[in-house]
Amino acid sequence: MKKVIMLLATLVGMGWSAASQAFTCQSLGTSISGSGTVNVRVNLVPSISTGQNLVVDLSQSIQCKNDAPTIYKDPVRIRSGSAYQGVLSSFRGTLGYYGTQYPFPTTTETAWVNHTWGDYRGWQAVLYLTPISTASGVVVKANTMIAQLILEKEDSLNGNRQVINWNIYANNDVVVPTGGCDVSARNITVNLPDYPGTAPAPLTVRCAQNQNIGYFLTGNTLGTDSSIFTNTSANSPAQGIGIQLLRNGTAISSGSANTVSLGTVGTSPVNLGLTASYARTTGQVTAGNVQSIIGVTFVYQ
Repeated sequence: MKKVIMLLATLVGMGWSAASQAFTCQSLGTSISGSGTVNVRVNLVPSISTGQNLVVDLSQSIQCKNDAPTIYKDPVRIRSGSAYQGVLSSFRGTLGYYGTQYPFPTTTETAWVNHTWGDYRGWQAVLYLTPISTASGVVVKANTMIAQLILEKEDSLNGNRQVINWNIYANNDVVVPTGGCDVSARNITVNLPDYPGTAPAPLTVRCAQNQNIGYFLTGNTLGTDSSIFTNTSANSPAQGIGIQLLRNGTAISSGSANTVSLGTVGTSPVNLGLTASYARTTGQVTAGNVQSIIGVTFVYQ
């Protein structure tokens, strides 16, 4: 009888040991039940919001489950040292973890969150950027790493730790807004009809909350009033012609001293009201191609 009792004790002990890592996560077909590193490709659809701009909601790409929910609580947290990477490495923001906000990059661990469910559920980690400008953005190219999050799970019975490094990669080219406002397009091409035709330059701006916004133009110009932008075409350029941007029929000069006020801009897009037009410069007009590159910079007022 004594031998039977010893054998049962050994079997029970083996059962507890096998379940000590009974926590599994998956991402796009890749699963991990122990410690390690997983590359996660995410479709970035960033958006602006009050005080912070959404970068990515990882619950859409990472799911986790407790493999033995009747035995373990599976407390999970995000470790200190989780941070943005690559072109976003110099930025600061916020980490939302199961409804609680933490500074990001993390300098301390988050609170433990028990994972007591036995089916795959989205890992509730959301990354935000803190706005640092009006309507600027950072270009993120596909296949580049943008962040690393360090998941730590503790065995609720014996204290063993499981660590998963999530390396987050962009799956698409995107501009991540770094301002409190955003524009309808980062680059627009305006095709003018033959001289002396005009064409609208469709560009709108909106903000997460009401802001007094203005904008000014930048680029290479000719003339004393800096309102005619240089023809930079390298392919059979026309002579004696440049480009102007008009608002309400009046040419806008370049430079911050000529900032155009849009007034209060909120969540509804506001059109800048721009029209592109040819403009005579010096010398005889000759046929050819016309191209100008004009920047639009937004400022708080």
